[in-house]
Amino acid sequence: MKLLVFPHSHYCEKARWVLDYKNIPYETVTIMPGTHMFTVRRHAKNSSVPVLLDGDMAIQGSSDIINYLEEKFPDKCLTPKDPAQFKTCLSIEEQMDKRLGVNIRQILYAKLLDYPSYIRFCFTYPMPEYKKVIFSAMYPVLKKKIYKTYVKSDEKVAEAQLEFDEALDEVGVIIRKQPYLLGDTFTRADLSVASMLSLLVLPKEHAFPWGERVIPDADIKALHESYLDHPVAKWALDIYQKHR
Repeated sequence: MKLLVFPHSHYCEKARWVLDYKNIPYETVTIMPGTHMFTVRRHAKNSSVPVLLDGDMAIQGSSDIINYLEEKFPDKCLTPKDPAQFKTCLSIEEQMDKRLGVNIRQILYAKLLDYPSYIRFCFTYPMPEYKKVIFSAMYPVLKKKIYKTYVKSDEKVAEAQLEFDEALDEVGVIIRKQPYLLGDTFTRADLSVASMLSLLVLPKEHAFPWGERVIPDADIKALHESYLDHPVAKWALDIYQKHR
């Protein structure tokens, strides 16, 4: 198996975590942003990652990858069998992939796009040096594309911050009552939410070497620090320590 990824991506982390959790052998393939659309579209219908390649099969999107792996490798199952819990689990995963995952990406890109060396590190680790040079040459165009696709405007970023905080507080209400989102059992809902928060809490168990680069923007550093004591941030780090 091969997994096509951007190394820092929280959605790619979600797929990678499931593969690791189930002890499934695979090869991580880091692809270049910009030209990635040609690479990915050789296998899948659009240009998004992650994409899991298993022989002639190409599974695109972190949730669909989990579905595929759960069916093919049922050991260490992450999806509840009970119909009610199944529905709740997938609902949490779908909602938080958007309300946490999409919004934190928008919030961070709004600041970090002005720091090309940091963005290059995020996208090109651990690529050879010549690809990093190519990325730097492409970055002015990529920056505009990323801004238009993910940031959009200051007003949209402000809306994203509000929605992110609301979603975080909703997760907080659940985990005040129980250790996991569905009670006493670790599921794909917990894995998904923790993955979506990886860009915020920067867990040491993550495959990406966050500690190798200092966060370049004071506002972004302050953002990270402002969430350090949030119960959900602490919970996410605990989930990483126990299950990653």
